[in-house]
Amino acid sequence: MQDPQRPLVRRALEPVRHRERNQLVLPVPERPAEEALAEARVWLDGIHARMVEADDDVLHQDMHSLHLGLLTLRRRWSPEDWKVFCQDTARKHPLRSFLHQCPFTRRAFERPRGYAGDAALIDYLYLDHAADELHAGREIYRYMHQQPSAVSVRERRDLLARELDATAERVPGEARILSVACGHLREAEASAAVRERRVRELIAFDQDALSLAEISHHQPLDVVKPHCGSVRALLAGKESFADLDFIYSAGLYDYLSDSVATRLTGLLFNMLRARGRLLVANFARFPPETGYMEAFMDWWLLYREEDELRGFLGEVPLERLDSVRLFRDGQDNVIYLELVRR
Repeated sequence: MQDPQRPLVRRALEPVRHRERNQLVLPVPERPAEEALAEARVWLDGIHARMVEADDDVLHQDMHSLHLGLLTLRRRWSPEDWKVFCQDTARKHPLRSFLHQCPFTRRAFERPRGYAGDAALIDYLYLDHAADELHAGREIYRYMHQQPSAVSVRERRDLLARELDATAERVPGEARILSVACGHLREAEASAAVRERRVRELIAFDQDALSLAEISHHQPLDVVKPHCGSVRALLAGKESFADLDFIYSAGLYDYLSDSVATRLTGLLFNMLRARGRLLVANFARFPPETGYMEAFMDWWLLYREEDELRGFLGEVPLERLDSVRLFRDGQDNVIYLELVRR
């Protein structure tokens, strides 16, 4: 029985424990922003206290509670209140230092290459480095590696590898392909067509010289052509390509405004030859890791739905468009837009 003398506000601030899983679940009443932020801070205190003492199984449960609570706050609060929470509460809380024992979480936040989603960070999702870490860092990283968005990133790599092979089959010995914001181009490593040199040219286009150096280390350079350039240069007409059979961009559109994405889509489509294909990907609203990514990784994407991706056709010449296809990945997390030129 609860103590009737205990102040109601204090009782409201205490985390609720889920009976079946013994998890901490955040209550989110409708409160003024200042009081809601105080409540969220106390909730983080509880999560942090449990994590510091937790064994592996409990740590996984608390990561689940943390993800669920953060996503709930993100959905219920205004964008302004959510950003205040991320900047003034989450990032200053001792829980952040604890979570940053995970190399994946820490790298996004520290941005050693100047941006959150660099190619080395994505490699943490492709590979499993858990054995390299100590207890807390290992288990937090292992939890993140198993999340739906991480599965989607690996599924995206495999889909692109299949598309590279399919393009080589469609245009035997002559296929010319462009990867925009290519990162480390890991899909090419999984492509039999690239490995067997059945692709005439795969242009690896990226502004990050370190990513291009990694590609040069691992790819057959008679097929894969690293090309240093920016989206800004493409939009300004300072960089251009032509007569391509397949163009794709895996992670770029998650960072582009609608106007830039629309302009870029039109430019890329016009670089295709007849029967060429353009494929772009964008994360849908909202993967369960969204709140964690923004609060503790400072990693902000632009999440979209199908109608918004369809809006990218605004500068595509419709008389040259043969077909449009929108589809989602197996996790229902990533939306793909495929355009085929007539």
